[in-house]
Amino acid sequence: MEKKDTKTRQAEIVSMAVAIIGETGVSGLTTARLAKRLGMSEPNLYRHFNNKEAILSAIIDDIGAIIMDKAVFIAGQDISPEEKLEKIMASHISEVEQRIGIPRLIFSEDMHVRYPQLRGKLMERIGGYISTIEKTVEEGMADGTFRQDINARETARTYLGMVQFAAMRWSISGFAFPLREEGRRLWGNFSRMIKDQGAL
Repeated sequence: MEKKDTKTRQAEIVSMAVAIIGETGVSGLTTARLAKRLGMSEPNLYRHFNNKEAILSAIIDDIGAIIMDKAVFIAGQDISPEEKLEKIMASHISEVEQRIGIPRLIFSEDMHVRYPQLRGKLMERIGGYISTIEKTVEEGMADGTFRQDINARETARTYLGMVQFAAMRWSISGFAFPLREEGRRLWGNFSRMIKDQGAL
């Protein structure tokens, strides 16, 4: 087997684990199946991750990097608050559509019941994401783009809820519709709901 540095090998393991979860759900992810798909032995896999929970924890870190941290990056760009929210949602949905294991992990019984520490870790990441959206909504309220009678925190939660529900519906449907197109429709409706009438 080709020798690779630890960081590269761990990234490959995480990527394959997400793919397996997308195919079989979290229950279908075993170290034996993962090692076989990667063409390595289980003992070699354990050199990088101690157990399944450690792999799931690394997946949450990966989700944080590709979705939550990306939201922070976009929110820091020199563009309007409305453009920021649109770009964050498009980026979020695009990443989910490319990694179907993400919604199947987040909405799984394993995440809700079996691994409380991972649930706490995920909730912390979600809290940071909501704070980023909340601050962006506040920016839009301050510059007059968004309505003054909305609550920034609850608007941020509604924003994330739309994305999560779309992802859950997409997953339950067997990925039967284009998630990105759904996202564009949701954003169009949401933006009209929060924009100040004078800004339309």
